[in-house]
Amino acid sequence: MALRSTRKIHSYRGNRLQTLPDVLPITVTELQTHLRLTATSVDELIYLSDLIQEVTQEAEDATGLALITQVWKLTLDRWPHGREEWWDGEREGHIDLIYGGNRQNYTSVVLPRYPLQTVDTVNVYDEAGTATAVTIANVFDIDTQSLRGRMTIKRGATWPTALRANNAIEITYSAGYGDAAVSVPSPIKRAIKQWAAYAYEHRGDGCTVEDAYTASGAKNILNRYREIGV
Repeated sequence: MALRSTRKIHSYRGNRLQTLPDVLPITVTELQTHLRLTATSVDELIYLSDLIQEVTQEAEDATGLALITQVWKLTLDRWPHGREEWWDGEREGHIDLIYGGNRQNYTSVVLPRYPLQTVDTVNVYDEAGTATAVTIANVFDIDTQSLRGRMTIKRGATWPTALRANNAIEITYSAGYGDAAVSVPSPIKRAIKQWAAYAYEHRGDGCTVEDAYTASGAKNILNRYREIGV
């Protein structure tokens, strides 16, 4: 019987928004034009603005996208494949569990929101809760090309020591297509307009924002930008 810890399929990951985007991907005027509204009251303008904010958040949560530049903090209890107990030298189980193949990546941390712009800070904590800042350029290669960006440990480098039981690693990163709405791909902006417009036109009919996601066609558009697991 091997004296090694049970492989954990999922490691705890906390991911929270730290800095809101400065603008939204579409304006109230653009939504008015899409709806062919020529005159609206102040209350209606406020309602349209709130609707754009709600739909944008729902779109980002549904896809994992960050549309306009925003800062997130990812917390981990341990690095990938970390804290393994001593084993007796005999590997047991299917060969895929031993070598991992392409199914597991024990050299990278994948950042949940994308497209990744930069990894801004990495802090690790000792058992007393004291933080140590990691010099990112010395330890990690940052991949902003992949659909979900990653920070991969450099050859010859070792994972920074992180000992605190919970949230031993804190990573802040910036994600988004850019600082302005013009940077957001046109199909995504069209999906948000269709989604918000459908919800607006069917308000009071028992139609929720979630219902409008599918009925408006926004889901089909946004699915092109989702990472699909196999």
